[in-house]
Amino acid sequence: MIRALVLGRRRKGRKIGQAVRETRGMLEAAGWRVDSEVVRRKRDLRRAAARGVKAKVDVVVAVGGDGAVLQVVNALAATRVVLGIVPMGTGNLLAGNLGIPRRLERAVDVLVNGHRRRIDLGRLTVDGKDRGFAVACGVGFDARVMQATGTSAKRRWGKLAYVANAVREVRHVRNVTHEITIDGVHTTTEAAQVFIANFGGMGGLVEPRRKIRPDDGLLDVIIVRASGPLPALLAGWEALRQRDLGESAPGHVIRAHALEVRIETDPPRLVETDGSVVGHTPITATIRRAALTVIEPARA
Repeated sequence: MIRALVLGRRRKGRKIGQAVRETRGMLEAAGWRVDSEVVRRKRDLRRAAARGVKAKVDVVVAVGGDGAVLQVVNALAATRVVLGIVPMGTGNLLAGNLGIPRRLERAVDVLVNGHRRRIDLGRLTVDGKDRGFAVACGVGFDARVMQATGTSAKRRWGKLAYVANAVREVRHVRNVTHEITIDGVHTTTEAAQVFIANFGGMGGLVEPRRKIRPDDGLLDVIIVRASGPLPALLAGWEALRQRDLGESAPGHVIRAHALEVRIETDPPRLVETDGSVVGHTPITATIRRAALTVIEPARA
């Protein structure tokens, strides 16, 4: 019998408590032994998941958005406990990359009948604190868009809130001098945006042509150079189309693999992980190989 803990956090405008109860009921109907908890604060999710690990449950199910999922991810990292997701957020970055459907009944079906997969995680040191990330860390423009997108706007408009703020903020796109050290090799370059990615879907509608694999033991580094709205659009398209590591032919994008990345900027730039702004540069990111087991849809 599978032992599971279903966790959610109360959020205004979202029926998290109801979703937790329904998830628990469907898992119990499938023969699982289930406990559940709905907490008030984000950090309480991590604490509850850690208690689940200590109690030796088999699966912890995170019901909610990217912030809730990341709290549970950090508690389960480097353990044998499996992560399940019932996505109820705006971005649903990890769930989207894994192909987990948004409809609750279908997400629970993935929990019961899905495939278990071991993936890497990123570890970020920022503002003197260590943080984990499952999908990506972004430095620059994307973090600025995240900061500008408030909770009420996300609740009302969903992903369109990010799009609206991206359009509004694109006039501020400009190159800044970055000191970037990748596996001990230092370079100084101008960049408007740097991604350190574990998955390829980082919030856009399409993924880069060169696949980003979350189980290859490496981080993918994407450096984008652009100043102004039109150059930013062209550079973004260039980043999506680039096939090889190194500098793209037009010279606006650099891609690399890394075990460790350090980024310094002057002035400091905003940094986000998995959709949440977490601080400012300088940062150091490293890979945690095969650190988490997740449940994804069964392979055909």
